[in-house]
Parts: sequence; structure tokens; C-alpha cells
Amino acid sequence: MLLDTRIFKFSFAFLFILLTFNNMTQAKELVIGFTYDIPPYITKDAGGGMEIDIVRQALKVKGHTFSVKQYSYEQLDHVIKKDGLDAAACVQKSDDGTYYSDNFIWFKNYAFTKKGSGIKIDSISDLKGKSIVAWENAYEDLGPDFEALFSPDVKEPYRDKYKEIPNQKNQVEMFWNGEADVIVIDESILLWFTKHSSTKNAKVSNIVYHNIFGDKTEFRVSFKDKQMRDDFNAGLKHIREKGVYQKIMDKYLK
Repeated sequence: MLLDTRIFKFSFAFLFILLTFNNMTQAKELVIGFTYDIPPYITKDAGGGMEIDIVRQALKVKGHTFSVKQYSYEQLDHVIKKDGLDAAACVQKSDDGTYYSDNFIWFKNYAFTKKGSGIKIDSISDLKGKSIVAWENAYEDLGPDFEALFSPDVKEPYRDKYKEIPNQKNQVEMFWNGEADVIVIDESILLWFTKHSSTKNAKVSNIVYHNIFGDKTEFRVSFKDKQMRDDFNAGLKHIREKGVYQKIMDKYLK
């Protein structure tokens, strides 16, 4: 009986070691492409940000880790096949032979005004005549109605009140400093830079939302390997169910 017990304990210990070793050998170090810094999505040369933290925690569930290479949005669609990366984050699904994850992050653009301004905006056409600040080339990203009103080709007098700013921190500061009545921007970017603004009246409680640009734009992670995609999806589901995902969002936006 003693011998049988020892054999059982040995067999159990061996099985435990084997399973642990198997899990370790399956865990991988990936190289993933992300965009250049766009706080709060990507910060500190891709050392942090909502996208980085969500992908890290989702892959961690299955033991995977990753290093980062940064690219422009236009380049991200090609980095798996062109540069041999394992994945590209914050891309939209296409028929390119890679494996796309579930949606993991989104952008949602609004027109924003300040409380007390009395400005009423129910449609894109209501922006005419307002002093507006937006990001660089926003006229190309916000649909045909917006482009028809605010592309550089428009020579109407109201177009002179519309400005596009390359640096979105400066865009937000212009809004809070009273240099524009309306800011057109992604919600999370506005909340981030408002939270970190030194301007006295820059307060989230002073923001009025005007939802005139439709649904949010959702993004995925594209993987070279199907199993890695499946592992990521499982991890993403897990961190959402456990509240980790929401804690990451709150860390950057509250």
C-alpha cells in the first residue's frame, strides 16, 4: 500500500511538471505593430496606453508576452506580410489572409461644446458658421457631408473659422482657452488631455456632447497565427469578465 501511494504521488508530480512545462513551451514572445503615440491609446513611446495595456493583459492570460514596433496607421495594414511581424493592433478587418481578433478598442468622434455656450448642434450642417478646431486631415475622415463643408477646396467664408491642428494636445488647449467654440475629436482623446490640462476651466463636467458622426469605429488585432488569435480572444473575454478591461479604461479616462 505504501509503495502504491508513492507511485501515485510520483505520477501526479510528474504529470504536474509535464503540464507546466507544456504550458511554458507554448507561451510565446510576439512582435506586434502599434501606431505612433496617440494618448491615451498609446503613450510613452508605446510603453503604456489603453491599447498596450489591453493587449498585454489579454495575451498574459495564456502566458504570452510581446515587444512593440511603431508605425503609422497606413503602414499597420501591411506589417505582418511586409515586415514579418506576429500581429498588428488597431486595424480594421479585411480579406488579407491574416486572422482578426474580436473588437478590442474603438474611437468615437463627437462635436463638443462647453456648458453655457448655448450652441445647438443636431447635424453636421449645424457646424457652419461656428469656430471649429479638429485634427489634421479630419475632413477626410468624417464622411462626405463633413468633407463637402470643410475640405480645403471650399471657398465659402465660414470655412475660415475651421482649423485643423496636427497636435491634438494643442487642439484641446485651443478649445479650453476659448479659441474655438466647437472641438471635433475622439471622446477618449478629449477626456485624456482635459484630465491633464493646466487650463483652469478645463473640466470634464463642462463638456457637452453632440453625437453627429454616427457609430463608433471599432478596431481589432490582426494575427499571423490562428492559435495566437484564438488565445487573444480568450484572454480578452476573460479580462472583460473579470473587470480588468474596465479598470484599464478607468485608469486613463477617470
